[in-house]
Amino acid sequence: MKRVLTLIAVSGVALGCLTSTSAAATIKELVEQSGGPGEFDTNRYDYDILLNALLAAGLDGALDNAEDDLTVFAPNDRAFIRLARDLDYKGPRNEQDVWDFLLDNVPLDLLTDILTYHVAPESLDLIDVILASIFGETIPTLQGETIEPFFFIFIDNEPALRNPRLFVPFNVRADNGIIHTINRVLIPFPLSESP
Repeated sequence: MKRVLTLIAVSGVALGCLTSTSAAATIKELVEQSGGPGEFDTNRYDYDILLNALLAAGLDGALDNAEDDLTVFAPNDRAFIRLARDLDYKGPRNEQDVWDFLLDNVPLDLLTDILTYHVAPESLDLIDVILASIFGETIPTLQGETIEPFFFIFIDNEPALRNPRLFVPFNVRADNGIIHTINRVLIPFPLSESP
């Protein structure tokens, strides 16, 4: 019990330090601020690979409707580089080469499942995520599986991979929901069971 109270206190301090960003833009428009299609830079903390993955899967429009109410747990470029390494990628750690590797080695239907697994069908700010963790609740996703939060960590359904955690920025508000950055890509099911 003392450990739980300590975690709640630490979470409260972190929330007190958090400044929520607000922008008159959709989630897609905020992700596009990383750059355009096929554009990659050296900033591993933005969303170049995520944007290109959304475009490849034809899901970018799903994040552009201002009438929706969504939460996106957005893996940054570094998260996708880690995923490529977990999949035995041995090349340079630049975004273009990693994206090419993922495009060649992750089937489009699996990519679509992975991306929709990062989207919850309601706006959840950081407090909502932490409360779900405290009360043992899971977070539903558009993919159909649920995400199990543990404070700032998400329990990955692929047991061989390290669990993703929230990373800055989080609580980024958009016209159609909220974006929270995560440091690893969530996998909705063990890769041995992938379609």
